[in-house]
Amino acid sequence: MKMKDYELYRGIYCSLCRALGRNYSPLAQLFLSYDFTLACVIRLACAETGCSFSPKRCPYNPAKKCMICGSKDIFDFCSHAVIITVYYKILDNLHDKGFFSKLAAALIYPAIALMHRKAAKLAPEAEKAVADAMKLQAETEAKSSPTIDEAAHPSASALGRIFALGAPEKHREALQSIGYLTGRFVYILDAADDLEDDMKKGGFNPFLSKDISSSQKRKEFASEIRGMLNLTQSAILDAFDSLETDRFYDITENILLDGITACAERVLEKYGDKPKKKRKDYVVE
Repeated sequence: MKMKDYELYRGIYCSLCRALGRNYSPLAQLFLSYDFTLACVIRLACAETGCSFSPKRCPYNPAKKCMICGSKDIFDFCSHAVIITVYYKILDNLHDKGFFSKLAAALIYPAIALMHRKAAKLAPEAEKAVADAMKLQAETEAKSSPTIDEAAHPSASALGRIFALGAPEKHREALQSIGYLTGRFVYILDAADDLEDDMKKGGFNPFLSKDISSSQKRKEFASEIRGMLNLTQSAILDAFDSLETDRFYDITENILLDGITACAERVLEKYGDKPKKKRKDYVVE
């Protein structure tokens, strides 16, 4: 990523962080995620008007300035969506089989519940999207052996709806596809990452039937996951290419190509599946 693109991306990340603090509290800023930073980038790219950045000091590091984006509405909406998704994640953790996970969720629940009450009023469509997804997720997990497609659909569907909410009509279909497929990618990766813990604690995981008892079996499992992720990433890039905008193109392409690939490699390496490093040839004239 070029330095100018990195500064813009960091500015968008910091702008979302500020929106969480402004609309809710410093506690809310702890839940800042790259999923919704991507949502901000893409929604800014598809906005009917451009956006401006200005340098401002970070409240947590006053000696350093960062670029802050002036498109307040987009960051406010994404901050509401962050709180809504975190609230339902906390609710899910309260029913987790792990003691410490339950304890952490119980301690933070009162504060998140207050924030969620505000977010649900300010972004009712996002609230409905996530609430519907959580209900469908519970129904899916109650089945005896749901497929990975069934298990990934609820959260992917919610992210797809959030990406498209309020966007210009001509971009909505592509944005919904990008959000849906990104949600699917994240779900598959998280399920693979959590598999060993879920096997120990008895938690739900669509991959529980997989045999990872030996080194060879672990590599086979990782290879299967890599195939799923590659197909999903390819579909994300196809949806991205269908967007009729060049704004923030390099930043978005870098996230969808290099960013999510790096996340996948960190998980797959746990199972002994390391990508072959290609030798690069350099010619100096």
